[in-house]
Amino acid sequence: MRVIVISAVLSSLIMGTGTLAMADELTSLGSELKGEVGSMATEAKGEMKAEQEQMKESLKSKRAQMKADMKAKREQMRSDMKDKRDALKAERKEMKQAAKAKKSKAKKQAEEAAESLEPSSY
Repeated sequence: MRVIVISAVLSSLIMGTGTLAMADELTSLGSELKGEVGSMATEAKGEMKAEQEQMKESLKSKRAQMKADMKAKREQMRSDMKDKRDALKAERKEMKQAAKAKKSKAKKQAEEAAESLEPSSY
């Protein structure tokens, strides 16, 4: 009977030791898994941060490009308006000169007509 009890005790010790070894392995596996998940999370966080920075830079460059485009458009519009204004000024000046010439010609014709109507003293 002692042999049976001893073998039962030994088998329970071996099983208990095996269970302890399995528990220890599970604990180490759990900590390894936790470490792996932590490093993967850190990697993913780094990648997300890099993507955010890239998007920020992209938006910054787009904003700068839009500002430059708007500035160029504004300058072009100013230039066009200046050209139109100068053209109108030139046209107005020509019209004034033409009116002045017409007035001068009419005055000259009126004087000639007045001279021709005056009795001559010959």
